[in-house]
Amino acid sequence: MHRKIFLTLCAAALFALPSFAQTANLNGTWKLDNAKSSFGQFPPPASETDVINIDGSNFKQQVTSASQQGTQTYTRACTIDGQEKTLSPDDPNAHIGRVTLSKIKCEWQGSSLVVTETASLQGSDLTDRLTFSASDDRKTMTMDSHITSATINGDRKLVYDAAESSEGTAAPSNNTPPAGMTASTSSSHPSLSGVWKLNAAKSDFGQGQAPASQIDTIEDNEPSVKIVEDQKGGFMGDMNITTTLSTDGTPTTSTGMGGAKVTSTAHWEGGALVANSKTSFQGNDVTIKDTYTPSADGKTLTEVAHIESSMGNFDTTSVFDKQ
Repeated sequence: MHRKIFLTLCAAALFALPSFAQTANLNGTWKLDNAKSSFGQFPPPASETDVINIDGSNFKQQVTSASQQGTQTYTRACTIDGQEKTLSPDDPNAHIGRVTLSKIKCEWQGSSLVVTETASLQGSDLTDRLTFSASDDRKTMTMDSHITSATINGDRKLVYDAAESSEGTAAPSNNTPPAGMTASTSSSHPSLSGVWKLNAAKSDFGQGQAPASQIDTIEDNEPSVKIVEDQKGGFMGDMNITTTLSTDGTPTTSTGMGGAKVTSTAHWEGGALVANSKTSFQGNDVTIKDTYTPSADGKTLTEVAHIESSMGNFDTTSVFDKQ
């Protein structure tokens, strides 16, 4: 838990990326909310789902849109470097739905990502300036579109809601623990005990760097849960951190990276263990919600961390395979 917290915050502090938090906020699956959107003079689609992935300076938006004319899918992709790129007609990035782009530019402006596209319409240039921004709680994303040309000028405001992911949801709360998991003191909760190896390929570290390896050893002796993180390599080098939680809500104190004091409370939500922690980093208060969810077959453990601080909000997902 604490490795991801400080890895993320150190990256933000050292590299001073103004777009760091917003990068994590824009990533994900978004469903268009027609009722909240304004389409101006342009016809709205019946439905639209966008999947956005920002990996470093690489931006990709996969769009699936349905209308009376049918369903179309396309991908918008560019490098976030502020440089205008000329696209040839055979460049796969030139085709946005039924439009063929001649130029594209992607850049950060504050916490918003701005994509400027140029295409040819009736012998003259048409420019669409798209501004992507996400709310601080990552529940909504807005794409403002300003279109200019010799014959068309208009604005759109498309509002998207974050789609709920089926991954990482809590296991059902019943008296039978997931297969492969032993019952804890409370029979409705799975035991997290075991040795868990990080699967970096299935994990999402946002702008952070994955370690060379990580092994988490968990001793789940209800209500006490002890988590030992043994990391090798990565941005912060080798680390070994122990966190002790109490699932009855009693506050516990652990020592994080750099000797920082971390105070946590933990409880079960169905089949997921939720730990809420507070600490301080470089004089900034930091709060963390960390959720551990075992798969139904007990073979994987997903750890989702939501981190909030004055340097921004961050999300990471770590997937572990049971050894």
